[in-house]
Amino acid sequence: MCHALPRARWSELGLGATSLLFWLTLGCSDGTAQRESATPALAASRPPEAAASAPARSDPGTIGSAPSSGVPESGEAGDVMRDPQAAADANGLGTAPPAQTGGDFALAWQDDFDSFDASRWQLMTHSWDTNLAQFSTANASIADGILSLALTPQASDTVKPFRGVEMRSLETLRYGKIEARVRLAQGSGVVSALVLIYTPWPADDWNELDIEYLGRYSDRVQFNAMVYTGPPTTPPVITSVTPTQSPQLVNLGFDPSGDFHVYVIEWTPVDAHFSIDGVTQHTWNTEIAKLQLPMNILLTIWASSSADWAGPVAATPLPTTADYDWLRVYRWTGSAP
Repeated sequence: MCHALPRARWSELGLGATSLLFWLTLGCSDGTAQRESATPALAASRPPEAAASAPARSDPGTIGSAPSSGVPESGEAGDVMRDPQAAADANGLGTAPPAQTGGDFALAWQDDFDSFDASRWQLMTHSWDTNLAQFSTANASIADGILSLALTPQASDTVKPFRGVEMRSLETLRYGKIEARVRLAQGSGVVSALVLIYTPWPADDWNELDIEYLGRYSDRVQFNAMVYTGPPTTPPVITSVTPTQSPQLVNLGFDPSGDFHVYVIEWTPVDAHFSIDGVTQHTWNTEIAKLQLPMNILLTIWASSSADWAGPVAATPLPTTADYDWLRVYRWTGSAP
């Protein structure tokens, strides 16, 4: 993570659509971003090997990932109830999301995915070393009010044998909440995620919050918070900084790919909460003072080269999809540093 990635060349293409398929193309024309350093602190939830190569993130940027091994697990959960506190008490998942003081969340915008909204989103076309998929604009589609992000095989490409999706918000968020009703993607080696991340590249700083479903499991997700804890930098930088990450693997007691569930990331100046179906599954505040940069929203699906982390991708039946029913974005109304 401590070596600079080559700057990507950006080109803006057009938006094509059929009655059931909507595409937007905007991203790196170079394709794969390269990184040499092998540190265990990288974009939300990736294996030690992935830390060696994070994705390029120029404006509009790219995003990478690399978790550490031996991720702690917590929360053996049963069926999630509608009453957050009742579910927490019954299933040992902790407490319902605590009330915030000095502020609240106000709805800023929402997308019901009836069509592709080019004023809100862009589709990226980059990759990184431990991502076996090249992001493609052709792998995002909308039908019957459902956005589907597909991971597909690409046998003709021996370097990147799969095609995936990174769908990135045009707007950034500085403190707030994102919630999405999603059925995450099934398949060993497949990673599907809801992400908040600071995107300038090379990275002069690092802020990131993630909910990632690793396809090797059928009952858990990984939550992660990532910040840069090193000495201050002066932008623009030539060499990207290396973030510190705090991954947490949580047993949910249900299969995230089996049905739709509501996934939430809440971010205030006090802490970050990760919730599913109204129940807080994980809270992070270790370096919360450093988590204060504007971040983009990413919806992603890709294939990991780390079998120890996400499972062997060769065993995965493809294509597979992460399906989004809706997404809502809220801004924090309280005071901020």
